[in-house]
Amino acid sequence: MRLLQSTWGEILTLGLAFRSMPAHAHTLHFAHDFTLDEKQARECNATELFNQILGVVERLEQCSISREEFLLLKALVLTNSDVRLQDNQALHRLRQNILQALHDTVATLRLRDAVVQMQSLLLCLPALRAADAALRRYWLSVKHQGVVPINKLFVEMLESHMR
Repeated sequence: MRLLQSTWGEILTLGLAFRSMPAHAHTLHFAHDFTLDEKQARECNATELFNQILGVVERLEQCSISREEFLLLKALVLTNSDVRLQDNQALHRLRQNILQALHDTVATLRLRDAVVQMQSLLLCLPALRAADAALRRYWLSVKHQGVVPINKLFVEMLESHMR
């Protein structure tokens, strides 16, 4: 549970970025019937968040991420938390297994450029973490403005990284 509390924003952002490819559309696809473009983001005071997520979309698109790579990257994000757990060794082993699975998948899918692809995928993680920080700042700002009622569980998840 603690892993999910600390990484939920990155996991959701990665999914959003993957659904929003290609980046040249400049539209975030939250669901098949709910999108956000730059103009709408400005109207919601979410320009920074929009641009950060679009940056992740661009990185994913540059490395032509496959669905298999996306799913393993998502699992890696979950295990790449800085949170302290009772059994850090188990988390380390799980992370190593996911990294090995990602390596094997990339090697199978990208015969000639596997090393470059692996590096490109891992270099998406800092942009994803920056987008997560922008996401948390945006929703904490919305909470503090008090204009939109926010679910108690969502507030707890937002504030979990401050503990």
